[in-house]
Amino acid sequence: MLKLLIYIQLKSKAYKQISNSNTLYLFTIFINVKIHLFYWISLGIVMCLPVTLEGQQEVTFSQYMFNHQSLNPAYAGSKDYTHFAIIQRTQWSNFPGAPESQAFTFNNKMSQKKFGFGLAGVNDKIGPMSSSRVALDLAYHLPIKDAFLAIGIKAGISNFDFDESIIQTTTPDDMSFTFDEGGKFTPNIGFGIYYHRPRWYAGFSIPWFIENESLTIQKHYYGIVGGLVRITDDFQAKPSMLVKHTKGSAFGYDLSVLLLYRELFWIGPQTRSSFNQDVPGTKFGGGFGMIAGVHLGKSISVGYSYNTSSLGKLINVNHATHEFMLRFDLIPVAKSMLRSPRIF
Repeated sequence: MLKLLIYIQLKSKAYKQISNSNTLYLFTIFINVKIHLFYWISLGIVMCLPVTLEGQQEVTFSQYMFNHQSLNPAYAGSKDYTHFAIIQRTQWSNFPGAPESQAFTFNNKMSQKKFGFGLAGVNDKIGPMSSSRVALDLAYHLPIKDAFLAIGIKAGISNFDFDESIIQTTTPDDMSFTFDEGGKFTPNIGFGIYYHRPRWYAGFSIPWFIENESLTIQKHYYGIVGGLVRITDDFQAKPSMLVKHTKGSAFGYDLSVLLLYRELFWIGPQTRSSFNQDVPGTKFGGGFGMIAGVHLGKSISVGYSYNTSSLGKLINVNHATHEFMLRFDLIPVAKSMLRSPRIF
């Protein structure tokens, strides 16, 4: 846990234990940050709640069903063409220091047809804290009749930083707002398995094996499943589900069902919650949303998702989340037929 969050949490506990006679004095110590940093403190408290109650969860993008590689390195090379995608995610609109995340993936199948390689990166920022990760993905795809079972490995580095210049305190050189590990690069490895057929897929992955308590890096487990279900000649359903878990956290899931029209555009609902809740609640930070997108020609796809988060209600802010996706499928002209739909 970063020191900023620990400091705020400890000060909150200490404040509850003081007597009325000392309230004014200790309250002054507690908010030794200037008044205009109230938003940062509120944001820190919100972040402490899910961490304390449910464990640390990494950022998960709503449109994961179009970007499997960001979670599973075994996806690299699963298509007969080069694939590139970028995603921009912005949470809690107009709230200073609100979470903001970006991701990119690139993968290509080697000429031997059984190997794939790619690059994947994620940047995540909340208040003065930011983290960046970039990794090389390598996968081997074993043919099994009309399907493939892929095994992938991930090797990369992580960088965590704490921008102390954003925080202005009334006490010069306040050591409570320093982070000694900032700016360092930490190596890590991960793996994944991915089974894919022309119309459905399933996978399991652990993107990062090596844990680091000072950098809040925990081992995360992801399971993914989805496919295409024909309804009519023009319409298909695209259900997908992502299950995620880490130590100290409930088993969470993202569930969506998209309606696809002529493989041209899609739209559908999404929900995020945990298996121990009937509906999304504040304890896990779940919510509801909608996903829509369109193919612009043969190579370009654009997607958008709108989600609401129950956590935003705790601090009375606009808890809307906007996510944009841009995907390029560089399909050779000679390929008139594709082995699998390009909407996976």
